[in-house]
Order: sequence, then structure tokens, then C-alpha cells
Amino acid sequence: MKLWALAVGVVVAMTPNVAHADAAGPTDYRTTIVSVAPPIDGLSVSIEGGDSFVRLTAPTGAEVIVYGYAGEPYLRFAPDGTIATNRLSAATYENENRFGVSEVPPFVDHRAVPEWRTVGSGRTWAWHDHRSHWMSPEPPIGLEPGMSLPVQTIPITVDGRPVGITVETTLVASPSWWPTAFGALVGLQLVLLGWWLGPATATLTTIVVSLAAAVTGAGQYLSLPAETGPSVMWWLMPVIALGAGIAAIATYGRSELLVRGLLALSGLQLAVWAFTRRAVFSRPVLPTDIAFWFDRASTGAALAGGAVIAVLAIRSLLVGPVSSR
Repeated sequence: MKLWALAVGVVVAMTPNVAHADAAGPTDYRTTIVSVAPPIDGLSVSIEGGDSFVRLTAPTGAEVIVYGYAGEPYLRFAPDGTIATNRLSAATYENENRFGVSEVPPFVDHRAVPEWRTVGSGRTWAWHDHRSHWMSPEPPIGLEPGMSLPVQTIPITVDGRPVGITVETTLVASPSWWPTAFGALVGLQLVLLGWWLGPATATLTTIVVSLAAAVTGAGQYLSLPAETGPSVMWWLMPVIALGAGIAAIATYGRSELLVRGLLALSGLQLAVWAFTRRAVFSRPVLPTDIAFWFDRASTGAALAGGAVIAVLAIRSLLVGPVSSR
């Protein structure tokens, strides 16, 4: 492996995911489905990412229309499984991100005959619906943890039959800092002990931290539907860190310089990955099926352990190895 390949790997790993700009993130709220009335066989509705997305599965062979904020047709599930949005509905543009947009195209007209644009297929789709979450980073005045916003109803029709999806959004108390502190302490101790014992042990401990981070990132990625735009960076960076650690083990004894370079790469990937998702430390609801405590602990371990192993490895590359024993 050439050193220039490491640089390429860093550049690739740092490249942002531009396909989707507004994937689910940690939040202070949890939204629940209060009711779907009247119930319809085959109709399924869920909330994804805590409060980020409403996800609907249409009954087989049925036409489902979701209505926008002005009562206009916004989203259509056709009987053949095609899913389309109405390009003349303001909701089509306002729903592109969690907090909406400042303006919509001038041709939007909620009174006009819908112009449907296909966006997917398969009877299931998820979208930001601003009736299912609070539309500001700051909570409303007077709302305390455990209290809920007034219930909202998302109107739809199933083969022309009106159905109401009633949702309730609740403010959740801040999370405990113990999982984060525990993870950071474990990660820090692992890499320091590994470094003290030697490059081989330092590599093994870095692999352990990388593996935990990779499980966390992959778990979050797989927890959310593809149409919500989960970012590959959630799992790619810790996987690169893991790969760099495995490569260091494979090349151990051949080039001490290469081993240190791989350790530096691994640590940088972990530290940057954890820093970009630092909101998991302070927000109570995380967009993942992974246990929240494990998510916070592994992120804390990656932040502390990754930063320390990167600094130690880069220092050894610049000034040579310094024994701590």
C-alpha cells in the first residue's frame, strides 16, 4: 500500500453525501400515531427517526392521496404502486427539509389540477410532514419535558374515502451524560493502554473502538427507510477506520512507518465521525434502532479514543517513536 493511497482514502471519506441533504438527526421530540380513523385494511402508518418522517404503506391496489397544508393533493400512491408528488403543491417543496423553505416556486397553485411527478414505487413512502414535528429548533414557551403539543391530523383519502392520521408530538427530557462519559473513558483508556504496550496492541484497541463505531453507524443507516436519505457517512468513516486497523495488523513488522500512518488514519476517521454526530450527546431521541446508550457510548469512545490515537500516531510520524514505558 502506498502512502498516497491513504491520502486518497481520507479525501473520499471526508466527501459529504450530496444525494440527500436532510436525513433524520437527533431530536428533542418523539411523535406517536394516536389514531388512524377509520382503520383501513392494508394501510400502515409509522413515524421514523423520532419525529422526522411520516411513513405510509398503501393497501394493495388502492389509490391513496395525502393532502398538503392548503388542502391540496400533495402525494399520490397509485393502484399500480407508483408514488408521485404534485409539482403544483407547496408541500412538495416545503417538505424537502425538516424546517421547510422560505419560498416556493411561483407556478405553485393549490387550486390547479395536480401535475404528478413520479418519485418512487412499491406502495411505501416517507416524507417530512410539518404537522408531525415542531417547526423550530427552540421549544415553544411553556412546554416542559413530558408535555405534548396539540394533536395534529394529516388528512388522506383511500379510494376516495376520507381518513385522518392523528399524531402527537412530545418534548423529551435531556439524556443522561453517563453513557457518553463512560464511553469516552473506556475509549481513552483503551488507546492509551494499547499505545503504552506497543503498536500491535494499540492497533488492536483501535480496531475494537472502530468496530463499535461501525456497528453504531450501520445500525443507524439500516434503521431508516432508503427514501429518507440515510447518509453513507454514518457507517463509511468507521468502516474505513476499521479497515485501516486491519491493514495495520496485516502489515505489522514490515513497515513501522506504515503502521503509524494507518493508525493515524483510523484515529482521524473515528474522531471526525464522532464530532459530526456530537448531537447524540445532548439530544434525547436518536434516529436509530440501536440502544441509545450504546450509540452515545460508542460515539464518546470514538471521539476520545480516535482523537488521542490520531495525535499519538501523527506525533510519532513527525518526531519518531517515544516510549511511554
